[in-house]
Amino acid sequence: MTQLEQAIERLYAAFSRYPRPIKIECCPCGCTKPDATSHLVAVPLRELRFPDLEDYCFSGLTTQGTDDDFRYLLPRLFQGIAFENCSCNPEILFGKLRYARWTDWSNDEAASIKEYLRALWGHGLNSFPLHTHMPAFPEIETLLASIAVTHEDLEGYLRTWSQNTTGEANEHLVQFVTLWGSDFSNGHTFNDGFWKDCKPQADELRNWLIQPDTIQRVVDCSHLLRKDGFEHLFLPALEVLQIESAVNQS
Repeated sequence: MTQLEQAIERLYAAFSRYPRPIKIECCPCGCTKPDATSHLVAVPLRELRFPDLEDYCFSGLTTQGTDDDFRYLLPRLFQGIAFENCSCNPEILFGKLRYARWTDWSNDEAASIKEYLRALWGHGLNSFPLHTHMPAFPEIETLLASIAVTHEDLEGYLRTWSQNTTGEANEHLVQFVTLWGSDFSNGHTFNDGFWKDCKPQADELRNWLIQPDTIQRVVDCSHLLRKDGFEHLFLPALEVLQIESAVNQS
C-alpha cells in the first residue's frame, strides 16, 4: 500500500464517526433539485462512484448538505480526486476544507487531512506527466493551488520539492517555470484565480522560486524541457526568475 493509500485509509478511520445520513438536504430556494443528493446516501460510502459525487464537489456545504454531511463524504471525495477524473476544478473541492474551518476540527481529523495533503503532494511530485497519474490535476500548479486554498503553509511542501531530486520532480519544476515563471516579474506573484485569497501561500511560492538554489536547479534541468508547444516560453520565463533572484539578493 502506498503512502497515499495509507493516508486515505486514515481519512476513512478518522471520519468513520459520522454515520451515513438519512438524507442530505438541498438549498430550499429551488437552485438544486430536491432529489439531487438521494444517490449519495443510497449505498455505503466506499461503494459511491466518484462520478456521482461531482455535483457535490461543486455544491457541497453551499447548496447541499451540512458540515457533518461533508465530513461523512470526505474520505470518498478525497480518495476519488486523487485517482480519478473530475469535471470540477480540484481547487473548488479543496477550498471547502477552508470553508468548513477544518483546522478547528478534532485533532485526529485535522491530522489525517494534513497527512493526506502531504501524501498527495509526494505522490504528485513523483508522477509526471501529472494528468496521466492524477487525471483531476492538469499539472503541478493545480495541485499546489489545491493545497494552498486549504490555507496550509506551503513552506514544508516546497521544502519537500527541493529535497526531491527525482527526474519527475525536476520535470515538474521545468514545466512550472515554463508555464508560470513570467508571472513573477517585477516583484509580482500569483494574485488571481484560486490564488486570490492565498496571499501568504503565494508569497511563500515566490520566495522559494527565486532562491538561487531553485534557479540553479532549473538551469541544470533545462535539458528536460519537452517539446510540447510551450517550450518557447521557457527561456524568457527563466530570465524573469533570474532577474528577480538577483534583485532579491541585492
